[in-house]
Amino acid sequence: MAISGRAPVLLVLLSALAALVLTSASASGASLVAKDGKIHACYKAKGKGKGTLRVVRSAKVKCPKKWKKTSWYAVAPGAAAPQGPPGPQGPQGEKGPPGTAGNVVVEGLEGKVSELLTKVESLEAILSGVTNGELLAAIANAKALCAQASTLTDQLNLVEEALGGLSLNTLLAVVLEIPGLPGALPSFSCPSP
Repeated sequence: MAISGRAPVLLVLLSALAALVLTSASASGASLVAKDGKIHACYKAKGKGKGTLRVVRSAKVKCPKKWKKTSWYAVAPGAAAPQGPPGPQGPQGEKGPPGTAGNVVVEGLEGKVSELLTKVESLEAILSGVTNGELLAAIANAKALCAQASTLTDQLNLVEEALGGLSLNTLLAVVLEIPGLPGALPSFSCPSP
């Protein structure tokens, strides 16, 4: 609830009224605390007498024009409110899917780890004794062979292109056992590192 201007005055009045109600409720015989545990009131929001407070019996009472409703709990500051009754029990939930035994998952992972360890040990045995310099030399040789293969493919395609225009007598080709010319080879490129 937003109250402008006289909010501190209204709060002091409400606190004083609450203290008065708590101390005098038993003496007067009539309690100002409603069944919901609150004290309900109307306060004048506009015009002459702004901020005037009137306590009413319940939240159902209508305030006059230019008056607004307010309420507060009738519990002393710092005291805990009484606990309400427990709510009804909810319906039983659906049964979940059956779980897997943790050991089955762990055993499957252990098997995969063991398989990977065997492969690593095998690679270590193959590479044992090979130095870094030997590996670098092998890589350089592979790159040189790759470049030569690319050049050879280009040269063979040029030969095929040059001989493709020659027309040899078929009988002569059979007698001399000249094989047929292959088609052009696909272009060769070295794999990138």
